[in-house]
Amino acid sequence: MPESQPAAPWPHAAVSTEDTAVDSLLEGLGPVASLPVSAHAAVYAELHDALLGELNKQPAASSPAPGNHRAG
Repeated sequence: MPESQPAAPWPHAAVSTEDTAVDSLLEGLGPVASLPVSAHAAVYAELHDALLGELNKQPAASSPAPGNHRAG
């Protein structure tokens, strides 16, 4: 039987994605470490669906920066 590998430490500090909506959704992973493993799949599935919804949104149209438009 192979020897057990030590568990990797749970990341306590989230890395910013620089997308506030995505970062907000990822905060939902915080309690996963305290949940039984049998509950992880449901949390990950919910997060996956929420991330897909957020990432598939059309970005808001931004106006061109002042001075960056050309006269026709």
